[in-house]
Amino acid sequence: MDSFLKVSRLLGFQYLLIILAILTGGGVNGHSWVDELTCASGPFFTSASDPAKGYIRNYVGRQSTEIDQLTTFRILDLSSNQPVCPPGRTSPGQSDTFPKLRATPGDLIKASYLENGHIWQTLAGVNGPDAKPGMIYWYGTQTPKSDRDIASVLKWTLDGKGGDGEGFLLAATPFDDRVCIETGHEDAGEGRVGGPCSSYFRLPETAETGKDFTVYWLWDYTEHFGPPKPGFIEWYSSCLDITVVSKEDALKEVEEARRNTQLLPADSTPTKGLNRHLRRRQLYNERRNQIGDKKSSWFSW
Repeated sequence: MDSFLKVSRLLGFQYLLIILAILTGGGVNGHSWVDELTCASGPFFTSASDPAKGYIRNYVGRQSTEIDQLTTFRILDLSSNQPVCPPGRTSPGQSDTFPKLRATPGDLIKASYLENGHIWQTLAGVNGPDAKPGMIYWYGTQTPKSDRDIASVLKWTLDGKGGDGEGFLLAATPFDDRVCIETGHEDAGEGRVGGPCSSYFRLPETAETGKDFTVYWLWDYTEHFGPPKPGFIEWYSSCLDITVVSKEDALKEVEEARRNTQLLPADSTPTKGLNRHLRRRQLYNERRNQIGDKKSSWFSW
């Protein structure tokens, strides 16, 4: 205890808390990442209640007990020695369960993530009166590299002319969207709704169709205890790919999907107009499926 007090006097108590969080793993467990992506405009924004979804590279889902360690990627160095994407996710990769998002040039993209206490604890003063949940920066490129470093990404600008000119700053938004809160802590602030937070960015109108657009979600969480000592940083990243589709092809795709989902449920009752014909077709298909490959006719025994 005496040693703790001596070190705290030398470094400052707040800075010592940061060091202890890092050494004990408290700065890693329960951190945040992008859980889900949807189109908030454009042809693929077919329904506000049930839009098509996309995910970050090699996403494992919230049902996985290892999602924290597999998805959290902490960055303590903003130099060219630091990869912007975590190990195993430096190149594109998805499972069938968690595919890439599909979008068209100019679409507004919505990203969802859980605050995992970083907002309500800040509002409650748990991390100190000057604590901040941080900022989110969205960067994008259509010239992805497996060895892309964070220093080169942070030089990109809105006009695409910054740094090596291979990417854009797409948006910068607060981590706290002023609405979301961890479920069970809705009373931390007026107007708070339990559930995921939201952050938005827009795909460039110049995005080339027929190829992926790679996006980097960078969260600056450096001031989670307040202004730190000089030289200390703490960022997190998620890397994802979006398949860019032409608006014409997207409209055809959405129309085809709509046609394939128009049949009524099996227990629905026939109604007038179009639904009556859809129900008749459905019953016909059901009878065909029941018969299967068996040949049947009026004279069969």
